[in-house]
Amino acid sequence: MNERKRMLRELRLNNLAIIKNLDLEFSKNFVALTGETGAGKSIILDGISLLIGERSHLEMIRNGEESLFAEGIFEITEKQKKRLNELGFEINDDELIVTRTFDKNSKSKITVNGTRVTLSKLKEMMENIIDLVGQHEHQSLLNSEFHLNLLDRFLDDAGKNLLKEVKKNVDEIKKVNLKIEKIEEQKAKLLEKKDVLEFQFNEINDLDLKINEDSELEEEYKILFNSGKISEKLEESSQWLKEGDFSILSALGKVRKNLEQLSDLSEIYGELSEKVESIVYEVEEVSYSINNFIGDVEEVNDTKLEKVVKRIDKINKLKLKYGATIGEILEYKDKILKDLNFINFENDELENLKEEKKELIKKYFENGEKLSEMRENIACALQNTIDIQLYDLNMESAKFQVSIQKNNEITPNGINKVEFLIKTNVGENFKPLVKIASGGEVSRIMLALKTVFSEVDNISVLIFDEIDTGISGETVRKVAQKLKELSKNTQIICVTHSPQIAGSANQQFLIKKEIENNFTETKVRELNENERIREIARIISGDNITQVSINHAKEIMEKQLKKKKDGCLKWEKIWKKKKN
Repeated sequence: MNERKRMLRELRLNNLAIIKNLDLEFSKNFVALTGETGAGKSIILDGISLLIGERSHLEMIRNGEESLFAEGIFEITEKQKKRLNELGFEINDDELIVTRTFDKNSKSKITVNGTRVTLSKLKEMMENIIDLVGQHEHQSLLNSEFHLNLLDRFLDDAGKNLLKEVKKNVDEIKKVNLKIEKIEEQKAKLLEKKDVLEFQFNEINDLDLKINEDSELEEEYKILFNSGKISEKLEESSQWLKEGDFSILSALGKVRKNLEQLSDLSEIYGELSEKVESIVYEVEEVSYSINNFIGDVEEVNDTKLEKVVKRIDKINKLKLKYGATIGEILEYKDKILKDLNFINFENDELENLKEEKKELIKKYFENGEKLSEMRENIACALQNTIDIQLYDLNMESAKFQVSIQKNNEITPNGINKVEFLIKTNVGENFKPLVKIASGGEVSRIMLALKTVFSEVDNISVLIFDEIDTGISGETVRKVAQKLKELSKNTQIICVTHSPQIAGSANQQFLIKKEIENNFTETKVRELNENERIREIARIISGDNITQVSINHAKEIMEKQLKKKKDGCLKWEKIWKKKKN
């Protein structure tokens, strides 16, 4: 099977508006849906739209029923399967079976090949399979905001990768901007507190704190506060050690002397005498230290005690404000100093980020220029191709132009603003589509674009909702011819009121509204060749079908059959004919 010749193969609808039950099998090429106005042709498109991810609503459910059901079976290409797998959908089969149910309690269920999916996932998936060209699509064509994306569909792999790089550049710029903003916001907040921070820093710095100073001061305070008691005990101890005949030193001296006198009698007494002598030296050392302490205590006065108390009070006040210990207070002081330096001096991190931003912006614009050049080349080719298509659709004087402007804005799509322009008559200026295109012109421009875009979109199914609006005569015949040509590679399903378009189709369904048991119901059936002739005759002359209208219908059918055998003129031949 041709890689591009895949399609919507089957469609089943139950309880959708005035459709009770519908089961259709479509051909691969060109399918026409015809019938009287109000028969329900648009309802069938509503059913298909449910299968491509459009939203459902309660009014869709048939009167008297509790729920609706829609199912479509789509054949897909290897490219589409690969694309779906890239999007995270595990698709191994050559077909997609999409089902959707919706009830009056607003409960919805969507499955693809038996696996439940969300509405957004279904929409993302089916965008790669089917394109329903209705009034919404026309509005998209007229809206210049969509034109850049339409142009970018023609980018080759190198162009697509460059577009990804531009988007990456923008993301990186945003990230750096956020970091810069965070630092500048932090700086602004600190600037508001600058006076407070300077006061706190000076308050701590002026005290010139030392680690463990508070412990040492507490010890000093105890000594100073108890200096009288200490002095009294030290004086008393000194007296006991060395004053009078009853002092410890006096007693030890006598003991040592007696043992020394006995040392001649035995070595033991000599050893004891030496030990006592050692004790005497230690006691003398203690006595010396006590006397020094007495001297120190005697120097204590009330002024010194007051000074220590004040110092302790100042440290305790800082502890209440800035930390439980001197270490914590000094840490807080370092933090304040860091914040003040952050305010008063250039920040290295901020400067580095600004330099990084400059480089990213430079890279963005370099990539943007390259991408812009690619778009200019694509635009030139696209303009020529669309001109050929417009000529082929009976807009012989029409000219299509892709306006590409550059700007200095940083956007995910690069530096370009794109708008599609057109002039339909010689001597006119190019104008935006929205300002010049009539309904019939919009339909033909849309068809021209879809004919060209189908070559790059890899879409299997194109559905046109009344593409013949606002056109007639030779123009509608050429539209029919173009649809026929397009259906060689893409399945076309077209709702139409045009006998030429209906006659060009490979397959035709008649949509008819009937009343059964006081309920209105839409019926759809495939037409054989004779039935097609009568239906085309009805389109030509209305319900009053005449032999003339039947002959006209046969003539249309025969012409289309002949064209099918002979083939259509190639674009290149048409273009050559136009230039000549």
